[in-house]
Amino acid sequence: MSTQIQSSERLPIAIEGLDHALLEQLPTFEALFKVFGFKRVHGRIWGLMVLAGHPLSSQEISTQLGISQGTTSTALNELAEWGATTSEFDSQRRCHLHSAVQNTLAIVAQVIRRREQVVLQQFRVTASRTLDHVIERYGERDPRVLTLRSIISTCEIAEALMHLVVGVVANALEDSQSLLHKVVKAALRLSSAGPRGASDASTLSASMEALRLSEAALRETPRDLEAESDTGEARRG
Repeated sequence: MSTQIQSSERLPIAIEGLDHALLEQLPTFEALFKVFGFKRVHGRIWGLMVLAGHPLSSQEISTQLGISQGTTSTALNELAEWGATTSEFDSQRRCHLHSAVQNTLAIVAQVIRRREQVVLQQFRVTASRTLDHVIERYGERDPRVLTLRSIISTCEIAEALMHLVVGVVANALEDSQSLLHKVVKAALRLSSAGPRGASDASTLSASMEALRLSEAALRETPRDLEAESDTGEARRG
């Protein structure tokens, strides 16, 4: 049964710091989460936490979005499972307060790691079973054998590359000393350097810093991938 979500933009403001202009942006968050296979309610709840600017209780979320407590609780648990939210118990309010994780790239990395890799693994297993059937029934010289073996090999390569790239990106973003973390930080400063009144000099300075760190990160990435590969080999050994 689909979740019925009222138009939050028309509901009374129940959370301090929110207004109807902010609530009108919720569909954008829904669209973002839909791209990664989430439900509409996931994007709406995550967007509400972002727009509120402070931790929210499940009751506040439920009231503001016009959805049931059960739906809210289930969606919050699923968002936490995917690393999109954090929760802490507030002793004064005697309830858990939920916040949106600011690192959107970490959420994307988690989705790729858990969803796309599962699809590749399932496809590889299916191809392997098909290969066994073709060999048993039609023999090693059947032209489909070569094709299926190529598919299996490319799936294994894709899985390995995905694991390496996602792992390196996730670890680098969590490490405040990594170049990739510094690139993202510099880019954020760049985006905030351009409001009305900002000097051309400050914008240029931020641009040059972001460019310099990006170039350094590109030079560092192959070494990160090699180190991650060595670590994986050591674990398997």
